[in-house]
Amino acid sequence: MNERLIVKSFGPIKDLDITFKKITLFIGDQGTGKSCVAKLFSMFKWLEKVLSQKKYKLNYFEQYNRFLTKLCPYHRIESFIQTTSYLKFESYLYDFVYSDGSFKIYDKNKNVDGLSKIMYIPAERSIVSVAENKTKLLKELPDSSETFSDEFVNAKKFFKSGYELPFEGLCFEYDSLNEVGWISGTDYKVRLINASSGIQSSLPMCMVSEYLSKIIVDREEVKLTKEEKDKLEKRVADIMQDDAISDSIKDMMLRQLSSANRYDRFINVVEEPELNLFPESQMEVLRSLVAINASSKQNMLVLTSHSPYSLAILNMLIMGAKIYKKANEDDKGKVENILPQIYHLDEYDVAAYRLSSKDENYCESILNANTGMIAKNDLDSCSDEINRIFNQLYRLYAKTFAK
Repeated sequence: MNERLIVKSFGPIKDLDITFKKITLFIGDQGTGKSCVAKLFSMFKWLEKVLSQKKYKLNYFEQYNRFLTKLCPYHRIESFIQTTSYLKFESYLYDFVYSDGSFKIYDKNKNVDGLSKIMYIPAERSIVSVAENKTKLLKELPDSSETFSDEFVNAKKFFKSGYELPFEGLCFEYDSLNEVGWISGTDYKVRLINASSGIQSSLPMCMVSEYLSKIIVDREEVKLTKEEKDKLEKRVADIMQDDAISDSIKDMMLRQLSSANRYDRFINVVEEPELNLFPESQMEVLRSLVAINASSKQNMLVLTSHSPYSLAILNMLIMGAKIYKKANEDDKGKVENILPQIYHLDEYDVAAYRLSSKDENYCESILNANTGMIAKNDLDSCSDEINRIFNQLYRLYAKTFAK
């Protein structure tokens, strides 16, 4: 937690130095680099995971320009590299640095139990709702979209008895025999491919997020290849046959091996959760993602957004937590009735940044240092501009129609 990313001259990203917390949100105009930042974070977290599993030697990605030929292409961000590009990601286990055309990894020699399950949920996710035969439709999308599609297939099988969306009382049912999805309302039932765009974009996001979260809660084991299983069995045998190691140390080492092959945290990176949704539905979806994130202390949620409603919703969840902490028992009950605790956000767990290619400061935190909440001017900036233009037009309207 509280991991640091420094980026200079990478695609649309000008210059930023940010800290990721349990929940991190990026907002700004289109083309300012929000998704690019999220993709870099997702890429580095995946790299941290596979290196901690010892699937690759530390220098594998440092050699033969593999940073550009293997890592960046997964999200199709390899073309963003410039001669002046600088990247540094400081995780708990490693520091990753790209500078002067060279990629270096620095091992901090720390141990961590368990593994991260990392999911990048793209803005193009509605295509997996439409693509019941995904082969052709997904061909031109990044590999990350195909990974997401595969997890959506797994989620549909997992929720075979049905899945309730977090808004409008809608339910998803999956006919696995015919591979057809259905959406049921109070008085109608339609195929998923004929449902509204808001349902098509939110269903895969919500289902995959909840499915992967449940995997973490259940401490599911990582699926190993035959080669990986053979290596693991050899390590277990070596430990058990070493007479120089005491039984208590052997037990500890075996527990560590077992833990290292189980997921214990969910890193959920979501592009534009508000896509095609009415503001009230945006609130329900965002609250559900926050609740999923709260299911484990180690989970992390990264969001990119164009919607000012996202800021207002986060503020509401922070406000609920602040009041609940200080309130008496009677008022705590009132807060719980208005906003259940599962949705509360501790201000110290939240980071929020505005990216802008127009402003003097390209990247700026929008959290008020005194209140821990999103500053009012950031909440109102969009509506203020709309009101300013409206008032100018209204004065002309009044002048014109008063004649």
